[in-house]
Amino acid sequence: MAITAADVKQLRELTNAPMMACKSALEDAGGDMEKAAELVRERTGAKMDARVADRTAGEGSVISYLHQPSPGAPARVGVLLQLSSETDFVAKSEPFQELAKQLCMHIAASKPLFVRAEDVDPAMLDKEREFARKEAVEQGKPAEMIDRIVDGKVKKVLSDWVLLDQAFVIDPDRTVAQAISDVQGQLGEKIEVARFARFEVGA
Repeated sequence: MAITAADVKQLRELTNAPMMACKSALEDAGGDMEKAAELVRERTGAKMDARVADRTAGEGSVISYLHQPSPGAPARVGVLLQLSSETDFVAKSEPFQELAKQLCMHIAASKPLFVRAEDVDPAMLDKEREFARKEAVEQGKPAEMIDRIVDGKVKKVLSDWVLLDQAFVIDPDRTVAQAISDVQGQLGEKIEVARFARFEVGA
């Protein structure tokens, strides 16, 4: 399939990637726009993350979400999320707003406690390490394996507690951090979760 300048322009508008990257992705995807967009995001995502690392996300939006167990039933779970961006223009965009909505749904379902790993109280992790080590010893695990077992248990705890490390409920093959990175690459500027609050009746 012949790749036209209009195709390249359309993909560039979708992904905000360089023209040559768009042309190459379209060629590799046989002209399939959706596959090409995915290729561009895969190839430019890491570069985009590096470029935006030192930028300030001073704009953004506060989004609310109420989960009802059934139509007409009172909501039992609610989420408030502050999702930040560099510009008000991006905060108003459809991909940003859709990401924010999906993150709220994810938080409602997955019950994270922290945004990122560095937010976790080190004393909490020390307790988890101590418990995992004690458990491994009681189970008679070989001494040379205990450190690896403890590290694995702590990693699992972080993936349960930390929003960015959790498997994304919309697409469990990706973490929440990867989902944010994909939209960040698409929109071309820094996007980050500033904070969130989750409320549940009876919790």
